[in-house]
Amino acid sequence: MSIRKLREACFRWTRCELYHTLNRYMKAKKVLKKESSMAKLMGNSPTLKKFMVGDVVEGSIVAIRENEILLDIGAKSEGVITREEFGEFKASLADLKPGDTLVAQVIQSESEQGYTVLSLKRAERERKWRDIEKMYSQGIDGEAQVIEYNKGGLLVEFMGMRGFVPLSHLDRVHFTNDVAKFAHGSEAEIRESLKVLSGKLLKIRVIEYDKEKNRLILSEKKALEHYSEEARTKRLGEVKEGDTVEGVVTGVMAFGVFVDLDGIEGLVHISEIAWEKVSNPSVYYTVGSKVTVKVMGVDKGSKRLALSIKRLTTNPWEGINNRFKVGQKVKGVVSKIVPFGAFINVEKGLDGLLHISQATGPLQVGQEVEARIIGIEPENQKLSLSLKEEQPAQV
Repeated sequence: MSIRKLREACFRWTRCELYHTLNRYMKAKKVLKKESSMAKLMGNSPTLKKFMVGDVVEGSIVAIRENEILLDIGAKSEGVITREEFGEFKASLADLKPGDTLVAQVIQSESEQGYTVLSLKRAERERKWRDIEKMYSQGIDGEAQVIEYNKGGLLVEFMGMRGFVPLSHLDRVHFTNDVAKFAHGSEAEIRESLKVLSGKLLKIRVIEYDKEKNRLILSEKKALEHYSEEARTKRLGEVKEGDTVEGVVTGVMAFGVFVDLDGIEGLVHISEIAWEKVSNPSVYYTVGSKVTVKVMGVDKGSKRLALSIKRLTTNPWEGINNRFKVGQKVKGVVSKIVPFGAFINVEKGLDGLLHISQATGPLQVGQEVEARIIGIEPENQKLSLSLKEEQPAQV
């Protein structure tokens, strides 16, 4: 066959194939157009999801049978909980009905029957944390059983988990009734005194949680009506600046003492505990101590009070010039050592400063000394002392 005839044959074959291809395309287009509604439905339908072992799922009960519970776990998948899982949950499962939800963990992606096999036991921890999250977000109260005292609060059992209730979040009734005799005790005595709460049930509310750190902080105060926002607001309206009220110490910090006054909390700053220099508030008060305070200010915004203890006693700086003179020798006890010298208590509530330049040697807290007054500034509440002998005046 010549080259020219071969080219003509190929051209005819190409045109034929092109015709048949276009014809098939047009037929297919018509079919797709007719089935466009079905195509949309197919395109929008959810795809089957394959759950992996270890996944925690939440499903709606479809059927409850003697040997199994079927769950709709979404994405066209059904899960099954077998009777081997019923054991410890039998009592609670008796109240379940179709439509209720359960949280379970995948232990087999697919059984021979095509179900995703689930476990209630393995998902117990996750279920508890979800319940705790719900209680926290909705402000739902619960009950916790006291296990023991731990420094700063109580260890409790709550929903089968360990929780912590800080002392500052306990109802003051525990201190005024059960442990008042230990109010000024040491840490060991507080531990001993709070043993009376062991085994007791406390009404509590979740105030902080962290699943990853296994941290659960609870509050008894938040769950009690007399500590509610309404009660606090009402109580706050009854308290006025200048009032003298009784309360209970609920927290001792480096910067001061927190006091509960029938549902509202106030702070006695370290500078308002006593007229003398206070370096450690815990030397003066412990949690549970009954205390009388003076209201110095009311903060409506934070619903807290500024309190003072020292203002209920006479200010030792008043009339100091009538009791002491420059050059007078006084006896006192070293109350505090600081880098620039030492403070010496010369009478209750009155400390004088012995500057390091006026010392004659090392001093210790508790040491008795006799010092000479070299300066008095009542307006600045400053009393200057010296251990050095007075030098004769130069002629």
